[in-house]
Amino acid sequence: MVRLALVGCGGYARIHAGNLKTLKDEAQVAALCDPMAERTARFKQEYFPEAAEYDAVERMLDDSSLKLDGVVLVTPHTAHYQQAKAALQRGLHVMVEKPMVTSVEQAYDLWRLVKKSGKLLCISYQAPHTAEYGYLAGLRDSGDWGKVQVINGWVSQGWMQGTTGLWRQDLAISGGGFMYDTGAHLLNAIMWLMNDPVVEVSCMIDTVGCPVDINGVATLRFQNGALGSVSLGGNVPQFATSIQIMTDRLLIQTDQYGHKLQVSRWEKTVYPHVRQELDTPGAGTPQLNFIRAIQGKEPLRSPVRYGVLLSALMDAMYESAEKRKPVEVKPVPQDID
Repeated sequence: MVRLALVGCGGYARIHAGNLKTLKDEAQVAALCDPMAERTARFKQEYFPEAAEYDAVERMLDDSSLKLDGVVLVTPHTAHYQQAKAALQRGLHVMVEKPMVTSVEQAYDLWRLVKKSGKLLCISYQAPHTAEYGYLAGLRDSGDWGKVQVINGWVSQGWMQGTTGLWRQDLAISGGGFMYDTGAHLLNAIMWLMNDPVVEVSCMIDTVGCPVDINGVATLRFQNGALGSVSLGGNVPQFATSIQIMTDRLLIQTDQYGHKLQVSRWEKTVYPHVRQELDTPGAGTPQLNFIRAIQGKEPLRSPVRYGVLLSALMDAMYESAEKRKPVEVKPVPQDID
């Protein structure tokens, strides 16, 4: 039985709690932590009646009686680094909400800690854990993609109105705006599918009068020579998203959550029929993959590697927007894994 602590008991933590509750035969949430006691009390009553309650992460991590194997961090963006670092230093596995951290220096530090500790760090993006993305990775790794020419993606959402007055528009807590929040899903999906560093970026952003970025567009050049583009609209009345991968053999259409899949070759278009393990509780969730990886049953689908690749890209995007010119992305070491 894998023993976990859930850190952060706000609104989005309910998704994690619901998924973890379905995995009660493989994992136990032994502790809940949130600075607001009423939140942990609510989660204890609704999801995990046996869990201990804490209002400080360090105090919880130092309680050896919990016998924790890992932590699940569902906290504001700028808190991720220190909380993940503290857990890894104590020999615990970590699942962290997106984005992993808010600077590439922090990303490198966590990568080094993961290598030194031998523990796992999982970023809880949904797409890499879907059957659709598993299918696409199989095509990519077998060479069936051919050579990628261009990849582009976009996402729209009424994010500006929905986050007004909340921590997501407080730069000191969020680290950034729409690009760091919903946009991180799109950018991670592109980095995960390409599995290749970006080496040059040109980016423009618009705050629409807000404290953080709301709209953004960027062009990318990958290390393997492919080109890319992203468009992020955070002041749009409807949520929608799409990703197109254009290769010399295929046109692949999907989105940042793996909800759709279309593959076109020269002679035909197919809609591959892929299925999750429908008889397995928690199938297709990052929580199940995290637990199985701790148990040694399968590899992580979204490990620290993608946190490093994404952090290098996002730092460069904000730098380019500030300098109003293309910038080179800080090189990512070849042995990032």
